[in-house]
Amino acid sequence: MNKSMVRYLLSKLLLIEASLMLIPVIVAFIYHEDIRVINSLVITIGMLVIIGLLGVAFKPKNYHVYTKEGLLIVALCWILWSFFGALPFVLSGQIPSIIDAFFEMVSGFTTTGATIVPDVAVLSHSLLFWRSFAHLIGGMGVLVFALAIMENSKNSHLEVMRAEVPGPVFGKVVSKLKETAQILYVIYLSMFAILVVILMVAGMPAFDSVITAMGCAGTGGFGVYNDSIAHYNSSLITNIVSIAVLLFGINFNLYYFLLLRKFKAFFKDEELRTYIGIVMIATALIWLNVSGLYPSTGKALENSLFEVANVMTTTGFGVTDLTVWPLFAQVILLFLMFVGGSAGSTAGGIKVMRTLILTKIARNQVLSTLYPHRIMTIHINEQPLDKEIQHGVLKYLTLYVFLLLGLTLMLSLDNNNFMVVVSAATSTFNNIGPMLGTSQTFAIFSPFSKLLMSFAMIAGRLEIYPMLLLFIPKTWSKY
Repeated sequence: MNKSMVRYLLSKLLLIEASLMLIPVIVAFIYHEDIRVINSLVITIGMLVIIGLLGVAFKPKNYHVYTKEGLLIVALCWILWSFFGALPFVLSGQIPSIIDAFFEMVSGFTTTGATIVPDVAVLSHSLLFWRSFAHLIGGMGVLVFALAIMENSKNSHLEVMRAEVPGPVFGKVVSKLKETAQILYVIYLSMFAILVVILMVAGMPAFDSVITAMGCAGTGGFGVYNDSIAHYNSSLITNIVSIAVLLFGINFNLYYFLLLRKFKAFFKDEELRTYIGIVMIATALIWLNVSGLYPSTGKALENSLFEVANVMTTTGFGVTDLTVWPLFAQVILLFLMFVGGSAGSTAGGIKVMRTLILTKIARNQVLSTLYPHRIMTIHINEQPLDKEIQHGVLKYLTLYVFLLLGLTLMLSLDNNNFMVVVSAATSTFNNIGPMLGTSQTFAIFSPFSKLLMSFAMIAGRLEIYPMLLLFIPKTWSKY
């Protein structure tokens, strides 16, 4: 294993985090915040710079990154960024526990949106900005962002990007990896900027608009107030957020097709059509089920679409009390937690593409009993799907189920409410955010459970394999 390259790249990534942390420092000065808050950010930046400079001082002899190194760099980067990102909360005293602060920042970077903070009013503007800024960076990918700005003339970081971009298949939109990362981030940040303007025009304050837009873009869900989007009491803002999170739950490669005016390729995409279909059907079913709880059918539809959009895209903004919804509606939302958004989007979950492939595999297995001599093939977007990809999806699902069951079992030692435990495990592992069955935060769990769920969030965001490799002894061997 090329350990020197792992050390070198991780050090450069820590320096990038240090530079990003300068932005909340500026926010702290704008809002004339307490010197303790500013010092917490400055001290953390100093630590990152020292460690980063020491790491890059000794350049590796071999710059090649193999699959194993790529997976390790991704997993370690997300852990280190979350740990150092948590330090300002601890040093400022706003989240005294390092485990709680680590949970909060993991939730930020993985765009989960789960929180241990019962009252966000205790957080200063700068740290409120920092945890939501983590959504914006983590949404498209920490490493995708890094590769977009780092010098990489040899295009040697393919395995790093492949390990981080969600979905069963990784595809570059152009031949050069760095240009792919830059194109994706330009599209992503342009959509974010447009959304900020739209929210401000809709009547949301400037700071709130930026925070909310970062939550939408990263499909994370951290907000400015405890009651989330419900605080604004605006149907216009609610509907804007619903549409925004659905747009960010679409594969960003498709937006590149739109820029190239390949409209046919966009609208004929099978995953996109399935994604829209699931949203429409789920919204209709929940709307019919909860319509009696609201003063008008329009309000019921508005809230149904909002919750479906936010759960489907694993965003986690809130606008209504889900605990009063009928069990039927809550079970549909639980199903959507598993499905998630599109591959190549900022959303979590199994992904619509995998769900689509699994459905077709199941259909072929049933048909093979009727026609045992017929060769069954699977097509996605009218193209035959490679057997290796099919097997990869099945292997992923097996690991996914075992790890989710294990996480649920461990959390059950800490809480005896079945819906709370199942939804907490599903929420963190699928990077969703809210729990069903309770209106409380994740602070109800023990420090061990919070740590366990923190690693579950990273594993879910990185699609399991990078995190698993950290705990396999052979990973650290020389060969």
